[in-house]
Amino acid sequence: MRERQRIGRRDLLSTAAGATIVATAGCLSDGLIGDTNGDSRPALSERTLRYGGVLPQSGGLGAVGGALENATTLPIAELEESELDVTIEYEGVDSETTPTAAVDAVADLIEDGYPAVVGAAGSDVTLQMTQQATIPAEVVSCSPASTSPTVGILNDRGFSFRTAPDDSMQAVVAAQLAVAEHDAETAATLYTAGDYGRQLSGAFSASFDGEIQRQVSFTEGSESFDEPIAEALSGEPDILFLVSYMEDGVGLLTDYYDGHAGDEVVFVSDGLQEDSIPQGVDASFTDIYGTAPVSSGPGQGTFARMYRDEFGADPAIFTANSYDAAATILLANAAAGENDGAAIRSHMIEVTTGDGTEIQPGELADGLELAAAGEPIRYRGASGEIEFDESGDGGSITYEYFTFGEDSINPLSEHEPEGVAQ
Repeated sequence: MRERQRIGRRDLLSTAAGATIVATAGCLSDGLIGDTNGDSRPALSERTLRYGGVLPQSGGLGAVGGALENATTLPIAELEESELDVTIEYEGVDSETTPTAAVDAVADLIEDGYPAVVGAAGSDVTLQMTQQATIPAEVVSCSPASTSPTVGILNDRGFSFRTAPDDSMQAVVAAQLAVAEHDAETAATLYTAGDYGRQLSGAFSASFDGEIQRQVSFTEGSESFDEPIAEALSGEPDILFLVSYMEDGVGLLTDYYDGHAGDEVVFVSDGLQEDSIPQGVDASFTDIYGTAPVSSGPGQGTFARMYRDEFGADPAIFTANSYDAAATILLANAAAGENDGAAIRSHMIEVTTGDGTEIQPGELADGLELAAAGEPIRYRGASGEIEFDESGDGGSITYEYFTFGEDSINPLSEHEPEGVAQ
């Protein structure tokens, strides 16, 4: 049985996943009673809005898990600063960046009656967690970081959403930059085994305007990557497209520089956009570039300021997506009037589309009050516009083109995929 803590927002800064946060925001008015289809709903002041988080505090994405958790709980801090009278209950658990751990962890949240969760992060983890646990239990999930195209075509009965973009768009941008910026005529891919790596490698290969020599997979957590690197580079490609999670990034690039680096340009995917990669490799970085989704929503500036004020650090990759996932779940919960997954599901698209009152980060209290009163709202996010479609997709499609410096990530420019229906 998990040990639980009930803590205030100020304790949140040092809280690990697994804790339960119960926060009561302000004390404004008596609340509003909404009406949907003729049914009266309780005032916000009489409710506790509940959501969970299934995010990686360990494993392949453990390096970014703390920042994702921070952003997922930032709406609680925002609401406590407001005068709105509402109670929010949140519980975070560790997905360990593995499907088995995520399924077990979310099962505990489901048993405890949480109607919606932010998570998971890795695509392979999200695919198993949703199909084995959340969809059968009719619990809403909203992933901030799962980018595989497969996530968008699940037979999910409308219970699965994501604020991260589909990787097929990243593949188009990377392939276009490989040609436009580096005059590449040949390419090979080296990718982590699993849906994320396989799909992104395939999409890049389909988008590349040149010859794809090889698509080579490697096993996550391997002690040596020499053999797959050598195989991928055996045709001397102009571009090596490397798809990996952070846990393997240092090992991959260390092995690459130790015995394989040539004249090729290396492109990395969003999974390696982390300062710890160049800091952890004892080599002089040359010709390493990458692409990753960048926050482009109208509320991005406000979110970044709130995040820095609350946690004393700059937002990291997918943190804006995490905030947006939590915010839309809370708004849909307020509109639903109850902690019920099916009811929340029916409002996720409604609160992010249409002609209602526009709500941005920093205005969440107003949005909850309006949604609970049955008034139409349209949430416009930090990571993007967050207009969920029937597949549950709502992520931004703006990508940052970056390069690795000696110990940091250096942004170069921003791009959207050209010549692709969006």
